[in-house]
Amino acid sequence: MAFPMHYETSYEWSGAGEEGTLAVAGLSPLSVGVPTEGDAKCWSPEHLLLAAAEICLVNTFLVISGMSKLAVKAYRSSASGELTLVPKEGYKFERITIRPVITVAEGSIERAERILEKSHRACLITRSFNFPVEVEPQFVAG
Repeated sequence: MAFPMHYETSYEWSGAGEEGTLAVAGLSPLSVGVPTEGDAKCWSPEHLLLAAAEICLVNTFLVISGMSKLAVKAYRSSASGELTLVPKEGYKFERITIRPVITVAEGSIERAERILEKSHRACLITRSFNFPVEVEPQFVAG
């Protein structure tokens, strides 16, 4: 890898409604728009923020697990975020909670716990936030 690394996205709005299209060269476009409570019609910046934290954690965990020769059999997670309105500041995330369920080989749960803790500390996205990101893992031997 060469540093600094650069990333680019592009956004297009058609002029009607509240949805637009987010694109990255070579990837499928993503319908994005304003946040809604309840049934989402498209990805909002708030969803993408949660997704970034969730994806960063799993990517970091899988890389460190591979380097540590930990056999990860399955990984799934969910994330939730608490958004508040701060007087004189505006909307702000108070915290994000990521709940991974990780399946590893029998006898590997303690190693997986240590690797997840290390991954959480190393995650680029969560280190970039000015609010806490909590991880509530569940480990399964299988």
